Amino acid sequence: MTLRLHPRLQSVAVLFVGFLGLAGMAAAVPIDREALVRRHNVHVNRIDPESPLSVGNGDFAFTVDVTGLQSFGQTYHEEGIPLETLSTWAWHSFPNPAGLKIEDAMKAYDFHGRTIRFAGLQRSPAGAYFRENPHPIPLGQVSLIHEGHPLAAEELGHIDQTLDLWTGEVLSRYTIAGTPVTVVTAAHAERSAVAVRIESPLLASGALQVRIRFPYSHQPGTRNKPPLVWDQPVRHRTAVVRATPELAQLERTLDESRYFVTLRREGKTTLTEAAAHDFRLRSDGAEVLAFTCEFAPEVKHVAGLAEPGPGSATPATPTLAGSSKPTTLLREELLSFGEVRESSARGWRDYWMRGAALDLSGSKDARAAELERRVVLSQYLLRINYAGSFPPSEDGLTNITWFGKHNTEMYFWHAAHFYAWGRTELLEKGLGWYQRILPLAKAEAATQGFTGARWPKMAGIDGRPSPGSINPFIIWNQPNPIALCELVYRARPERATLEQYRAIVFESAEFLASFAHLDPATDRYVLGPPIKNVSEKAGENTTQNPTFELAYWFYGLQVAQQWRARLGLEPEPRWADILQKLSKLPERDRMYLEIETEPALFAGTGGLPTSMLMVLGFMPKVDMVDTETVRRTFHEVTRRNGLERWVSWAMGQGAMTAARLGEPETAVAILTSQAPAARFMNAGHVRRPKEPDGCPAYFPVNASLLAAVGLMAGGWDGAPAGNAPGFPQDGNWVVRAEGFNRMP
Repeated sequence: MTLRLHPRLQSVAVLFVGFLGLAGMAAAVPIDREALVRRHNVHVNRIDPESPLSVGNGDFAFTVDVTGLQSFGQTYHEEGIPLETLSTWAWHSFPNPAGLKIEDAMKAYDFHGRTIRFAGLQRSPAGAYFRENPHPIPLGQVSLIHEGHPLAAEELGHIDQTLDLWTGEVLSRYTIAGTPVTVVTAAHAERSAVAVRIESPLLASGALQVRIRFPYSHQPGTRNKPPLVWDQPVRHRTAVVRATPELAQLERTLDESRYFVTLRREGKTTLTEAAAHDFRLRSDGAEVLAFTCEFAPEVKHVAGLAEPGPGSATPATPTLAGSSKPTTLLREELLSFGEVRESSARGWRDYWMRGAALDLSGSKDARAAELERRVVLSQYLLRINYAGSFPPSEDGLTNITWFGKHNTEMYFWHAAHFYAWGRTELLEKGLGWYQRILPLAKAEAATQGFTGARWPKMAGIDGRPSPGSINPFIIWNQPNPIALCELVYRARPERATLEQYRAIVFESAEFLASFAHLDPATDRYVLGPPIKNVSEKAGENTTQNPTFELAYWFYGLQVAQQWRARLGLEPEPRWADILQKLSKLPERDRMYLEIETEPALFAGTGGLPTSMLMVLGFMPKVDMVDTETVRRTFHEVTRRNGLERWVSWAMGQGAMTAARLGEPETAVAILTSQAPAARFMNAGHVRRPKEPDGCPAYFPVNASLLAAVGLMAGGWDGAPAGNAPGFPQDGNWVVRAEGFNRMP
């Protein structure tokens, strides 16, 4: 039988089929990623301490003001975001003449009838010392001086600065005393090197010069946003170890720490040492001055520059202080300005092209443009600050927080977005540090009478736990490595991945099992005391069975058992027993409590904590979690707190929960909040609400936003079918998504 349509209906059918064909073609057309990224380039037209711009690569960052350098360091530090030069590899400790030991900061606590000593004496001399040490080294400051003095704000005019997100290059145009100046700033994609090119008539006359100086350290005892120490010149040493008309190699020594600085100049220039740790670079008659400044743990040795032999003099120029022979040489070609600039452009293009992309430009919803801006700027900032070989502090390489140390409970937020956005290799860079400190983590667990690996809550590059009144009792950091290794396996489901990370997964799970205590009175496994839950509000000695930590314990052990099965191993019996007998999630009035031992959570009328909602969103649903109980809890929290209270990294947390509950409109509302505490500043930075001066660039906000948007765009196991299941499907959102990985 042949179906025949009325001629008018035939025409409609042809148009409909044609429309479907065009829609399919549109969906198949790749996103113009360069246009997507560049429409969010950052522009600055005034001295704005909230809008410094950074160049870098994850292991190195150089943050500049409107001059393209670090000329207004004090203003930016006092009024906004500091101008720092930081790396993941340069660390320093103040001298310890008293011979303090970490044991001197320890206090005895009862753990279910067993005494354990934790480093909980934060304010003791040993506690203060080992919290602060080691800490990152401020590598140096590069600025402009005019007529022999630091630039003054009133000298600048016609400011026009742009950060090209596609190439990672900052172009700064302005006038000094009415004379034009143009500065180009870029960082190498892999090495700790910054390149600068300055063009101005002021250079030819010598009126405009570059100042390169080195502080001793950050101010001792200041946990967040410490100022630089400039008034201790005798406590450190800057020695010239190589010098030619084109380069200078400096050895920096701070107590027991050492690093090297290689300065390569192009064209005729003169470098002079104005004072200890203070150098001036000027052009000899030209209106262009280009140079590169590279920082490294080993001195750079230029091919063709003879190494001094025994008894020979070290080359030096009359304008520099006497040079001394370096004790270590690394033979590597020195970088030119052009090479660094090209490396920056190539590295950023690779970053933008290889990962995921999200284009919301076709959406009717007025919030789409702002959400897209937040997403693009967050990707740029997190590649610089969170994509290094040492897991980051919470302000990354932009600013010192918590003495520059890594807080491991935040590591899921720091790294999970890299997987969601198709950049799992950047997540793995940080996991390498966990592999390196695994023996220390196992020793820490054994010292406390546990098995497996107990990861430090707060640590520097050495992996040693830092004392604190809260630090020893945080436990939600312990399943993080398991969850992140599982993401790596999802990206690369191969035997090699299992073998590479099996030690992290199994030793982490072994600690989870060892820490869970079987209560003989109830025949159930409990967590704590002494512990602190996510919100850190309740006393450690009275806290038992926080809701999120119970669910995360379950998830960690469940994933570890799956890894055993993938490797052809039998289930671990003790892990299986804990999964069977772990305490149920505490609830009251058909809603989840935050902590079992805080049953009156909903009794009042004020605001509520949110950590119990992390059982669905932050982590996937597990058998012990009831979706409708989460939904009731989420609605009550949102009713009591209001959407404007979803700020800081809770923005991502709340949006992920809303998305998994099938409430995408709420997810979008949270991520596009206009509350003052949710403000994404001009360059994409967000302040931490509780410490506006201490954490002016709090990147867990950016990271949680990317994790949430990645979930919403890429989907999750069990998500509704279709494109971008976490976004509203009301026709107001046109979501073009490429390259996302599905979340668990």
